[in-house]
Amino acid sequence: MQRWLRDEAYADDEHHHHHHDVNRHDDSIRAYCLRYDEPLPWEPFVGWIRTLIATHGEKLLRIKGIVNVAGQDKPIAIHGVQHLFHDPARLPDWPDGDTRSRIVFITRDLPRETVERMLEDMKAGMAKES
Repeated sequence: MQRWLRDEAYADDEHHHHHHDVNRHDDSIRAYCLRYDEPLPWEPFVGWIRTLIATHGEKLLRIKGIVNVAGQDKPIAIHGVQHLFHDPARLPDWPDGDTRSRIVFITRDLPRETVERMLEDMKAGMAKES
């Protein structure tokens, strides 16, 4: 699980612009990892994933992650490719003690900022409802 989620492979390296970028497959494909310190509410999170699939499914080459769900003590693993997502799996425990949500994206023509903005919009909508 740790290797599966290792975000060092997806970290941005701002200091070595002249080295080969391991996250750059071609001009349109990118890999990045989103991390969230606070637990995410499950239903809005699922809504966010469904919205991503509906609006950008063909651009979601792969999503995999471990999610800290609000009100749960065990993590949930997610995995999907384009429009096909496997059922979420409750893990028996955190694989490395790090309880942050970590979601790895491999996308084509879908910038990280778009994905982050969609999640932030979802969280802002929740705050308005409370």
